[in-house]
Amino acid sequence: MPDLGIDTIAFAAARREEYVPLAALPGAADLVPPERLAAAGIPLSRLMVRIPEDDDVDVTAQVLAALGPPVVPQPLFFVRSGPLRDPNVAALAGLVHRTGWAGEDIGLSHLDELGGTAVFGLLEWAVESEATAVICDEPLFADSACGHPRFAAVGVRLRRGAGSPLAVSGCGEGKPALTGGHRFTGRGPCDAWLAFCAALAEGVVTDGDRVLLHTRGPLREGWLSLLAVDVAALRLVPAATASLLGGRSG
Repeated sequence: MPDLGIDTIAFAAARREEYVPLAALPGAADLVPPERLAAAGIPLSRLMVRIPEDDDVDVTAQVLAALGPPVVPQPLFFVRSGPLRDPNVAALAGLVHRTGWAGEDIGLSHLDELGGTAVFGLLEWAVESEATAVICDEPLFADSACGHPRFAAVGVRLRRGAGSPLAVSGCGEGKPALTGGHRFTGRGPCDAWLAFCAALAEGVVTDGDRVLLHTRGPLREGWLSLLAVDVAALRLVPAATASLLGGRSG
């Protein structure tokens, strides 16, 4: 992936409280596929499920607004960690309609923890010249022992050719095949990205540094390797509810 680069990163995160114990919803456990329960990696006794609310924060729309419209029409990749917060809503169609997006739109769903790392293998193949990708994590389940989770989204502007502030140098599923001078790890698809954004904002990452974003979920793990080429030229944009929470560096 030596010619795929990132010019802009936007991010948003907001704590959510509309979760109730699964045991409080009679028959709910029988309606959820066993594979989805296993993917959550949470004991049934501590499992909470999200109940959609009308005032849910739309972190994806906030990230797109923070990125701003592209100079020229380009594809939009909408990458979700799991199912929609409301099964009766066509989220991507609504997003495209509200923003007046000019260009193709592609939706990818149920990638779970791999949505922020291994998905770049697809982007490397699919992006021809320029594109926008938004990674959205709105967890269906939560662990009562860990408190209320957050909704999070990270948006990146991608382009081909030399000269991007960040160069994408590799990605994959499983244990990281590459090392990095800075390593950011988290469970959700956006966690390592948010920790990376915090490091960028603090001036921790400098030109020439190699960065490894590592996601380790209950069933799978994935990684993305980046090279910092020109950090000063990178546009880092917090959205309205931006909160640099979570993730670990080392």
